[in-house]
Amino acid sequence: MLIPGKLSEERVALVTGGARGIGLEIVRRFLADGYQVAFVATTAEHVERALDILGCPDDRVHAERIDVTRHNEVDGFVDRIRARWGEIAILVNNAGISPKRVDQNAPWLSQTSLEEWARVIDVNLTGPFILMRLLAPAMIAKGYGRIINVGSLAGRAMPIIAGPHYAASKAGLVGLTRAAARDLAPHGITVNCIAPGRVLSDLTGPPEAAVNRSALSRIPVGRFGTAEEVAHVAAFLASPMAGFITGATIDITGGEFAA
Repeated sequence: MLIPGKLSEERVALVTGGARGIGLEIVRRFLADGYQVAFVATTAEHVERALDILGCPDDRVHAERIDVTRHNEVDGFVDRIRARWGEIAILVNNAGISPKRVDQNAPWLSQTSLEEWARVIDVNLTGPFILMRLLAPAMIAKGYGRIINVGSLAGRAMPIIAGPHYAASKAGLVGLTRAAARDLAPHGITVNCIAPGRVLSDLTGPPEAAVNRSALSRIPVGRFGTAEEVAHVAAFLASPMAGFITGATIDITGGEFAA
């Protein structure tokens, strides 16, 4: 059972892929909600740009360039956050890659190299596993934790825009979420997955792009999603109010997928 008096103390969050798109909006929302937020990105330029956008005091936010597939880099980053703020209570696994063809359409199975397959699985599925496995013991010791994995419509339905490696990694993330939820629920830790559909950001290109016009025709609500809408769901799942939700996948697709 959670101890209500402890909840106000659990204010340290870690967001991977937090410098752009959905990740940046989750960081922004967590900061607005009063968390101390650490985030990682793949390049120093992305980190610096995100910090400029956020304009937040150094005592509230910390960011570094980290490869989430490299265990030693992840270990060092977590150690620095613990030394600065204490244990991490909220983990958002948002980092992900989705290689496309030159025309921005999904690569076919026969066009996907083993090297590209391995890299996508490493970032999108092994990276979350590394961080969940690393942070779970401290969450168990404190009897509290929130883990949120950012999946995709491509892992829930027939992938149209994404390639086979991306679809497989995001479907795997749903399975990992359920397995971790089963293991960690007795310790006051929830593990959930968010599965966005077509959400416009600097990563997806302008709405008038051919791939986006095609996607729009499949969305029943008649518009694209926003990164802010995804961040609102993440904020709820990160809160004490979501303590009875675990092992769930929340689809944010404007009705394109419903289960």
